[in-house]
Amino acid sequence: MAGVLDRTVNFLAERIDRRGFLSRAAVVGSAVVAAPLEFGLKPKSAYAAVCNCSGSACACGSLCCDGYSEFCCTLFGANSCPPGTITAGWWKVDGSRFCGGAARYYLDCNAQCGSCGCGPGGVCSGACSGTPCGCANGSCGNRKSGCTRFRYGQCNQGVPCVGPIVCRVVTCAPPWSFDPACSTTSRTDNATAAHDRPCLNEPFGALGAVEPGDATVRVTGWAVANLDYDRAGVRIFVGDRVAYHGVADLPRPDVQLAYPTFGPNTGIDVTIKAPPGKQLVCLWAVDRRNGRQSLLGMREVEIGGPIGAVEQIAAEPGRIVARGWALSGPGQLGAAAIRIFLDTGVVAELPSTDVPRPDVAARYPGAFADSGYWIPVAASPGEHLVCVWAVDPSTGTERLIDAREVVVQ
Repeated sequence: MAGVLDRTVNFLAERIDRRGFLSRAAVVGSAVVAAPLEFGLKPKSAYAAVCNCSGSACACGSLCCDGYSEFCCTLFGANSCPPGTITAGWWKVDGSRFCGGAARYYLDCNAQCGSCGCGPGGVCSGACSGTPCGCANGSCGNRKSGCTRFRYGQCNQGVPCVGPIVCRVVTCAPPWSFDPACSTTSRTDNATAAHDRPCLNEPFGALGAVEPGDATVRVTGWAVANLDYDRAGVRIFVGDRVAYHGVADLPRPDVQLAYPTFGPNTGIDVTIKAPPGKQLVCLWAVDRRNGRQSLLGMREVEIGGPIGAVEQIAAEPGRIVARGWALSGPGQLGAAAIRIFLDTGVVAELPSTDVPRPDVAARYPGAFADSGYWIPVAASPGEHLVCVWAVDPSTGTERLIDAREVVVQ
């Protein structure tokens, strides 16, 4: 069998011209590896030889059978190489409808081989690297993952052995800015110009804190444009109106640590005006290049009224102890009352907080000094739901600070 394979490879090497090599190399390589006798000895194309849809029963017209690997965002949600893979090479498309007419770059994310070895081709088997082969997410409508043993070789050249291609990344930024381990040696394959997925063009990120004030709300989070890794625009809705429109451009080293390709400035931290009462706050990311939007998160808050925190709800024999702090509101910052519910009834009411909290006073200059509380309530053995409410004594406005389940032994 090895002799037949060698002769087939040599035969192909003499007869395959350079035209369209990049678009066909992965398919031909797969045909030689997966079906050498069929491809080398029978009158059929490389595509037909490997059109077993990665072991599935998909029709040959399915995306799973077209010879290319699926995009990483389909599999993992982010347009970046997932953990356990390495950028092994890239090619570009000129004049596509993406990237504003500039070059669009495709990067292969190959599995890492670990302690596995590989031959002169520089690619270990999927069985060796622990990479399963199949249609991405098990769908015929997705391209394959973990099947193609091929390497362009312009990235991470110091790594002699990589596994099959797990997925692809696409970007409008040059590959060497995406991954400094990539060289500038160019490859072009315009046959992939139309390859796209909605997830490639949608910005993403996360909603962090939503902190209500007296007539304001503070919103934090981060966002990035998934297509070109540039700073994303952000829109904040309070209720049904746009309360803020800007750019995520504050330092977020934690985001860069998790996603090294995105750069250091992806954060937002803004305080905006908001009407009193319960409000739904929504954070959207906007790709400023193509206008695509994605919802990063939503939170219902109550603007105005008391503020505070529950720092501990401890179950002790025969009782539950609640500890924390509260103030009458961001505007007044006076003494707040505390009301505690155990399961469905009120079990404790404190007319005013009475524990010194210099840390809270330092955070809110001019605030009531004794803003802390420590309240024990009797409780029978078993599971209980404890709800702590803060109340503004002057207006009667109340707010649920926290609710927790505890077990009394």
